[in-house]
Amino acid sequence: MNLADIQSLKSRLDDVYSEIDQYDKLVLINNAGYLGEIKYFGEVPDSDLIDIYNINVIAPAILMNSFIRKTKSIEAEKVIINISSGAGRHPYDGWGGYCSSKSALDMISMVADLENEKRKKEYKIFAIAPGPVETNMQKKLRKTSSDDFSEVIRFKELSQKGDMPSPDEIAMKLAYFIDNIDQYEGAIQDIRKIKFT
Repeated sequence: MNLADIQSLKSRLDDVYSEIDQYDKLVLINNAGYLGEIKYFGEVPDSDLIDIYNINVIAPAILMNSFIRKTKSIEAEKVIINISSGAGRHPYDGWGGYCSSKSALDMISMVADLENEKRKKEYKIFAIAPGPVETNMQKKLRKTSSDDFSEVIRFKELSQKGDMPSPDEIAMKLAYFIDNIDQYEGAIQDIRKIKFT
């Protein structure tokens, strides 16, 4: 599914949530993310900004909205995890669309968590930053000119030192987090600060 195509996503929501009433635990993980071109504002194509916001903000918001709407009458443990980023909490030059979109995802998660508390619903809602992960996104940004991203050397050094976990390592930590969800308080989380025993 192309999450940049919002109309296509909306037309397929019934498929996404079919047969969900047969499970004891329902977990929505909004994992998709798009960095876009690493360029300063004024140099980023407008179409790229649209794709960044569609994938990083609009699609997860729609999926979260529909998840809550479709599951509110289902007796099950219900969890929403939005994969955020430290970039949503710290500005990086050249990442304007990505940083601001992940910041928006954090706020969406906090608002939904607050609303959940106000209405005493059974949802657990988190925005989790995994930290730098050895993905294609990292490979792309390491090829960036320092004119477009001044901290590129730091990310190259993290990779060279082996200080970036693999996606599989992060997936294992997320699985642990989900299995031990009652240990964690607050919508905003960072995997690097979570103790896994």
